[in-house]
Amino acid sequence: MYCILINPVLKSKKIRRYHWSRKGKIMTQSEISKWLKAVTVLLAVMGTIFFFLIVPILAVISRRRYPELSFLFYPGLAYTLIIAVPCYAILYQFWQVCRQIGRDNTFSTQNANAFVTISRLAFFLAIEWFVGLLFLAVTGWMKTGALVILIFAIFLSIIVTIISAALSHLILKAYELRQENELTI
Repeated sequence: MYCILINPVLKSKKIRRYHWSRKGKIMTQSEISKWLKAVTVLLAVMGTIFFFLIVPILAVISRRRYPELSFLFYPGLAYTLIIAVPCYAILYQFWQVCRQIGRDNTFSTQNANAFVTISRLAFFLAIEWFVGLLFLAVTGWMKTGALVILIFAIFLSIIVTIISAALSHLILKAYELRQENELTI
């Protein structure tokens, strides 16, 4: 949304991009970018705590409590790392989108390409979750809780895949429209 602000001293017009927040305050592109970056950092910290602290502790507890599952200890930790890599790659791509938003370059080919990459990574995550589900089913250790969590993770990954692909398409179309408008002015 654009707003034309007239400086009473200079009598000049200045075009400024802004977005309204829920309380009616104005948020600029750089403020939105800062908020999105803060959320991205928070997700990265939460992911670090989950992947590198909680999961290993739970794996040690499970190995002690269920000795018959001790053969899954190291493959489970490796699987966790294989899941963590695309998650952090997605966060990196989203960080790049936030940088472009802060530079007031929201509708760009860089953002469209970043969302394509996010879509592909999320689809790869869905495949990884499905492979984990198949592994547990084949080995006979599929429990109801694990089944529900894995199906939810697959579903969530597919949702991120679809939304990211759609956003990529919309951003690219908006970029093309902006390019056409700049040529006609």
